[in-house]
Amino acid sequence: MSTRIIAGTVLAVLLFAVSVPAAEVDGIWVGQQQGRRGEPEDLAFRFKVDGQVLTGKMFGDEADLPISEGSFSADQIRFVVTTTNYYSGTKTKFIYSGAIKNGELELTRERVQTAEEKAANRNTAGKQILKLKRFN
Repeated sequence: MSTRIIAGTVLAVLLFAVSVPAAEVDGIWVGQQQGRRGEPEDLAFRFKVDGQVLTGKMFGDEADLPISEGSFSADQIRFVVTTTNYYSGTKTKFIYSGAIKNGELELTRERVQTAEEKAANRNTAGKQILKLKRFN
C-alpha cells in the first residue's frame, strides 16, 4: 500500500513538473528581428500549449499568420510560419526552434529554400537568432 502511495505521489510530481513549463509559454511574446535592409522590425507571437501541441499566430502589420507544425516538449519549442508573397504568390516557409532560458524565449529562425531557389542554385536559406520577452 505505501509503495502505491509513493509511486502515485512521484507520478503526480512528474506530471506537474512537465505541465509547468507549458504554462510559461502560453501568452504573447515580443521582440525584434532584422529586416530586409538590416533595420530592426518588431515581432510578436501568441502561443497556446495543449499537452505537447503548440498553436498560435505571428502578428503582422497587414495580416496575422498561423503557426503550423507546432510542438513543445520540456523547454524546447518548434513551429513553422509560412508567408505568401503578395505579388507573386510564392510561399516561403520559416522554421522556428528554441527554448526558454531565464524567462526569455530564444528562437532560431531558419528560412527554408523553395524548390525554385534550389533548382536555380540560389542560397537564400539563412538562420537568425531571436530573443523574445513575455508581454503579458
